[in-house]
Amino acid sequence: MSKIDVDFLIENLESLEVEKQVLAVERVGEIVDFLAVQTVDAFRRSPHRFPIAERLYRLGSLVVTPLEKLLKESDNLETSILASVILLRFGSKVGVSCLLDAIAKDEEYPSLAASSLAAAGIKEAIKPMINRLRCCDLKQVDLAIGLLSALEDLGSGIPSDLRDRLTGEDVPWQIRTYTKRFDSYQENQLEYTASEKAIA
Repeated sequence: MSKIDVDFLIENLESLEVEKQVLAVERVGEIVDFLAVQTVDAFRRSPHRFPIAERLYRLGSLVVTPLEKLLKESDNLETSILASVILLRFGSKVGVSCLLDAIAKDEEYPSLAASSLAAAGIKEAIKPMINRLRCCDLKQVDLAIGLLSALEDLGSGIPSDLRDRLTGEDVPWQIRTYTKRFDSYQENQLEYTASEKAIA
């Protein structure tokens, strides 16, 4: 792409001549599309992908197509997970399977994957979240609470065997407390649903 003359573009955008304005808008569109592709490529090559990924949202849906292409081609797990999170935020579900795998196996981003799937209402994520809670090291407090929070957002309960595991005496107090609060919330929801049905 040739060098961008910003002043010239602004001058034409502010012009009262329709031809100049239309050409300027088309040129701006080309530039923005080009920059979106270049930014996604910078994300792919960066050794610091997470802070770049956090800012890709600012480019809006323009990043969807280059990110979907990147997801198909990438063999880097971190790149794939972060790309899938961004895509899901913009309504693209091509990376859902990657995020489900991250909940089950990844050590760095399972909570991010869980919260992203929960925010999108992906009920398919409930089972791998529960399975991860059954086998994870409960010294990983942030992981356990992140998964519980995502289950709560999805409106899921937790099985009795898992509840017993998460409320044991040797379990960190943060997890025990959250699990008990989680149970209380679920009970209140059930009572509310029952009362709504009774009124109806």
